[in-house]
Amino acid sequence: MKSKYKKTKLRYGENPNQKAHLVNKNNRSILDFQISGKEISYNNIIDLDSGLKCLNEFSEPTSIIIKHTNPCGVASSKTILDAFKKSYRSDSKSAFGGIVFLNRKLNLNIAKSIIGKFFEMVVAPDFDKNAEKILKSKKKLILFKIPNYRKEKLSSRSTLFGELYQTIDVSPINKNFIKLVSEKNISKKSIDDLIFSLKVVKHLKSNAIVLSKNKQTLGLGHGQTNRVDALNFAIKNKNIYFRNSSFVCVSDGFFPFTDSISLLNRRGCKIIAQPSGSINDGKIVSYANKNRISLFFIKNRLFKH
Repeated sequence: MKSKYKKTKLRYGENPNQKAHLVNKNNRSILDFQISGKEISYNNIIDLDSGLKCLNEFSEPTSIIIKHTNPCGVASSKTILDAFKKSYRSDSKSAFGGIVFLNRKLNLNIAKSIIGKFFEMVVAPDFDKNAEKILKSKKKLILFKIPNYRKEKLSSRSTLFGELYQTIDVSPINKNFIKLVSEKNISKKSIDDLIFSLKVVKHLKSNAIVLSKNKQTLGLGHGQTNRVDALNFAIKNKNIYFRNSSFVCVSDGFFPFTDSISLLNRRGCKIIAQPSGSINDGKIVSYANKNRISLFFIKNRLFKH
């Protein structure tokens, strides 16, 4: 029986020796939104999916640079140009060969900033005419004009044992998502940084850590097999680009022991958000109060496997 879904051959799979194709189940294919560049691959589609889902968390001008499905630099600002510059400065080394996602029209100044750097793809809801012309001069640079992202209700994953389905966590990440559990309160600006960081950590592979300030990621830790290593990785990255900056920290899972929160305290971090659920929650709160740390518990755990 012939399938009713359209099957599109892709450039290759995860590696060049692997074949791949896309089965499109919607009226429009993702390929309909490509306006320039080489044929896309399996990896390009996975990165597009990851970047758009993360970008969907933000309403203010935001730039996200994705590398191997994980954000490596994220920033929100009053203008999309400033957001892009800050996201690139968050980790310019990892941004090499990455994918730029913007939630505002890409203007000429951004195009001029992008053209001299190596990116695999650029995704925006729209492009200024002159900006589009400049970027199209790079024949291999893949450009996507995606005006709207449709929210899904279920996610699925293929396994050896069948198709796994789960509902998607659509809980709004705002001030109601966090609860102060220590004695020391914080400013609205710092709360905004926590909310920003939570929107990012939700889309990093576990174990995940986000260090940020002024709605800009300073250090990210993800995909580590223990939380201390994830934290150390994030701190190492922060020290490369933002050594003397203060910061807030968000974790996708709870800190099971005081080792991580003690490490953060020694590095000058006094604002932390994490989910509850550890048998040592009381010890973590006590340590926070003893060391004048503002500790918040978040509504939901934010694991991504």
